[in-house]
Amino acid sequence: MALSPSQGFDSPQEVHAFDHYRLRTAKVLSGAIDASFWGGVVLKMSTSEPAVRHAILAISSLHEAVETRSRTNREVDTRFAFREYGNAITSLRNWGQRNDPSLVPLLVCVLFICVEFLIDRDTAAQMHICQGRQILSTLNDGRSPSMEMIKHVLVPIYARLSLSSFLFGSRPAPIPTHLRSWTDMPVMFSSLEEARYALYLMLDDTLQFTFAARCIIFDPNTNPQEIVRFQHEQQRLLSQLNRWHAAFTVITSMTPQSPALENSLNVIRIYHQSTLIYISIALDTGEMCFDNYTSNFATIISLASTILSSTSANSKLEPFSFETEIIPPVYWTAIKCRHPLLRRAALKLLTREQMRNRRENLWHARETSVIAARSIEIEECDFDTTQIDLDLMMGSPRNIPSPSALSDVSAEAEAIYEILVSKDIKIKIETSKPPSLPAPPISFSDPTPEEFLSGSPLSLASSGSSSTPATPASVTDSVPQLDVAALKTSGLEPPFNIPDSRRIKNAVFGPAEMEGILVTFFRNPDPGEMQWKVTREFLKY
Repeated sequence: MALSPSQGFDSPQEVHAFDHYRLRTAKVLSGAIDASFWGGVVLKMSTSEPAVRHAILAISSLHEAVETRSRTNREVDTRFAFREYGNAITSLRNWGQRNDPSLVPLLVCVLFICVEFLIDRDTAAQMHICQGRQILSTLNDGRSPSMEMIKHVLVPIYARLSLSSFLFGSRPAPIPTHLRSWTDMPVMFSSLEEARYALYLMLDDTLQFTFAARCIIFDPNTNPQEIVRFQHEQQRLLSQLNRWHAAFTVITSMTPQSPALENSLNVIRIYHQSTLIYISIALDTGEMCFDNYTSNFATIISLASTILSSTSANSKLEPFSFETEIIPPVYWTAIKCRHPLLRRAALKLLTREQMRNRRENLWHARETSVIAARSIEIEECDFDTTQIDLDLMMGSPRNIPSPSALSDVSAEAEAIYEILVSKDIKIKIETSKPPSLPAPPISFSDPTPEEFLSGSPLSLASSGSSSTPATPASVTDSVPQLDVAALKTSGLEPPFNIPDSRRIKNAVFGPAEMEGILVTFFRNPDPGEMQWKVTREFLKY
């Protein structure tokens, strides 16, 4: 499909951006499975919906800038992209409520999420994800063509976006049952797309379940019957996942393979293993439970290594992916698998040359590698991290806008903001609560006139390497070195010489800077204390 300037484009820059989207960006965003959305539905709707057309021009321009910076490490002018993003927002606000009141807003919301991923504004991306999921939660059932597109095209995308929402502290509305293609796991799948959709619905249900469970399992006053109810739901989810795995095995055995498709299948296999672990440990309050899943973590490492090995050592994966792929599960393996060799293998994957400056929506290989390395160091070196607790090299926070700059601000939002970014505040979280920080206040602001004129000062700030990029060696230098020959057998068996008291229960990502990222670590309380032991560090890249 091609459009000429006479069909809506006013400048050569717009024509170039559209051609780049059609020939390059759509293919990168699609991967091996999603060509029908980015290269089909979106392009088709851009011919009739100005908001869609402006949004894909912004996406294309930003994506080209990300690729250019990854390749040349030079700043790129993003004024055109922000102008088109502003035009898309204006067009959506002026959009009339025609016969399909939800299809266009839901689709444009996905495009806005992609824009925010590209310019690395996580709270704005969270706002759009939660907004889209909220719209879905209010839809009634129906049989119109628009409703069929919502069910079969947009709902799968919003299900996959769970990993960019739950794991960053947000909790989007559940997807209604009537918008799902089925209520019980099928015995067989008709396509790989259907199998992937089913797994991500399972993962969405699992994350909803896990976050609900965390609200009760740490509270000593929880009704025992409530725990029993969660145990029954846990077994139901495990049964559904087993049925999914059998059906997935059947459909893959009947599908012709290609290298690109095999990588996509391996990503699906990675998330099957991750979902299995998520469900299985959801009702445990300690960290020792992860030791029961060492073989699952090993499988995740093996599958991720196969994906990276499909790319030559002298080349890299695409610098940006809309989808959440291998960074989160490999990072999770590095921090939750305490087998000393396996967790180092996971860390090595994050620092491979193919992963240099890789971004998967909100997940950065660079950030996760330094956090994983520091987590390993804290757990395996017996020293008191409180001495370096708040002696930070802090700059002004980049990704979390101050609530005072927004309208209709609550005192609670201001307090949460201070907890998230202040280097002086003492964080106190009772052990009857989950070991985590409150979610950042969801916020969004339109592109400003300054961004239109100069390009966003924040745009692409984390998409390329800094002036002194971290090398794989510098990231892993702090990790305790192992003498494999002298490694005792006890160190290779649970609990891997790491008692529960030294294990990190949670690492919360904070504001990111060009030089590093603020991280808040939670561990078990000191003897006699009733609050989680919380330390906060600024980790340099």
